[in-house]
Amino acid sequence: MTSWVFAGLVLAAFTAGWINAVVGGGGLIMLPSLLVGLPTETPIATVVGTNKVAQVVGNLTAGVGYLRKQRPDWPMFLSAVGLAAIGAVIGARIVTYMSRAVYTPVLLVILVVIGVYTWRRPALGVNSDGEGRRHPVLVAMMGLVLGCYDGAIGPGVGTFWVLTYVAVGGYSFLKASGMAKICNAVTNLVTITTLAVHGHVWWHVAWPLVIANVVGGFIGTRTALKHGNAFIRTMFLIITSVLAIRMLVQLIWGI
Repeated sequence: MTSWVFAGLVLAAFTAGWINAVVGGGGLIMLPSLLVGLPTETPIATVVGTNKVAQVVGNLTAGVGYLRKQRPDWPMFLSAVGLAAIGAVIGARIVTYMSRAVYTPVLLVILVVIGVYTWRRPALGVNSDGEGRRHPVLVAMMGLVLGCYDGAIGPGVGTFWVLTYVAVGGYSFLKASGMAKICNAVTNLVTITTLAVHGHVWWHVAWPLVIANVVGGFIGTRTALKHGNAFIRTMFLIITSVLAIRMLVQLIWGI
């Protein structure tokens, strides 16, 4: 790996941290960057494991920063985290069996639906915390699904967490972002542990990326807290669109 490639990976880690702190979806930058930057013979499981290490501290730091100012509904939040951890174990164990030909079209459809749903509801997650329309059991079940997805694939899961807490949990985007970061950090830790046991983490590459990701996450959190829900909603729509376009390019041209 040349110094220029390594510098590019550090920049990608910083950008991914900022995006994750604001709305989630930083994995769309970090994971493809590692796929391009690391040697072509690197196992996919190793790329995934190294990517998780690069992002987990940033997610945790950003989540704590949010939750210090935005109190969640702890029973609903903890039940979702617990089931997400179980899902991550399942996902990490089946990561080597996942086919891009299967998950890419499905994920693309989900992203388009999410983007249209949010765009058609301008007040969603902006003006209130949705008291009286929360569905804690459904949020917990979504946690299991998202944990499994994060362990097996990963990119975009932060965005899915945000939408789950907004559309199903009834939270504002600001509060949802904080809980999403913690949930994402937990599933990352579970996935890292599962893959590291089998040697699928390159620690010497991951640690410099961790530092860059934390710095990006710190700046992103301050940006989101300063500009509030409307800003996060706008960024949510932008990132969702980018995710969908990236998946479409991958599906059509295979890049």
